[in-house]
Amino acid sequence: MLEQTDRLSLAVRDANEAATNLNIIFDSVVVGDSKDLAANARRVTLQLGYDQLELYEPLGPGPVANFISSGQRGIFAGGFALKEPSVLAEKIERAGIKVSQQEDRFIIYPEDLKGTGVILSPIRDQEKVGLIDNIWQITYTIPDLDEGVSFYNELFSLNDKLTQRYTSKVWGYHGAITWFDARKGAGLDSLEYLDPYENEKAAGRFLSKTGNIGGIYMASVHTDDLPIVRERVLKTGGGWQESPNAVSTGFIHPKRTYGLLLGVMYYHEFDERRPTLDHPNSWDH
Repeated sequence: MLEQTDRLSLAVRDANEAATNLNIIFDSVVVGDSKDLAANARRVTLQLGYDQLELYEPLGPGPVANFISSGQRGIFAGGFALKEPSVLAEKIERAGIKVSQQEDRFIIYPEDLKGTGVILSPIRDQEKVGLIDNIWQITYTIPDLDEGVSFYNELFSLNDKLTQRYTSKVWGYHGAITWFDARKGAGLDSLEYLDPYENEKAAGRFLSKTGNIGGIYMASVHTDDLPIVRERVLKTGGGWQESPNAVSTGFIHPKRTYGLLLGVMYYHEFDERRPTLDHPNSWDH
């Protein structure tokens, strides 16, 4: 089963440009630069807090070039860490989904899994770099909430985890969050599902652009340095939007972060709101 959210991968046209501008905002640093043979792409890895952000630049035909040419936005894959990624990778392969192995990690390209690329890696302790602490949530937009939650939670062996359902009237969707560890004070690591019912709002527009197939809509991070991140975004081109329904939360527009719609918030505020097994209906969205 999934235990941690630990990385995001973006499909970009120019990895050098993206790395430079993202590092200016987050104080992240480049820690890897390699070629992904299966994807036919260059992969530049940034250390982002305790987690990582990967930039895939196509070198020719392949999954990354296909993703970009199809007009899809930004998040090529969401990454999860677990003790035995090979066990879950084998389960996913048995479900008829193509999985590629890259040394000790495994990747499912978005074209093989409903537009939602996945990277499975071993759990590793990383030194924190920059202004962000952790990537804590990866958000899928899907055309049917019940079907999507059932499919992904079964695929990722999350059926025994707490899944909290809610409706956002502000953003026009029905949602669900599967928490990997539903305890106060634990990591916020989770997988969120959105099923839009107002097509003219952001999640609905995103789903429409995918041909109603779905994909990875956004991700969220937490940091104690939220004011600095906000200031960096505003001073280097703008694209910061305050949340209308959460205290001290903001969003960075995907045009600023190479297709990545990113929620930025404080850990403690969301830890206080999170549901637990004893109080499963406490989520306030």
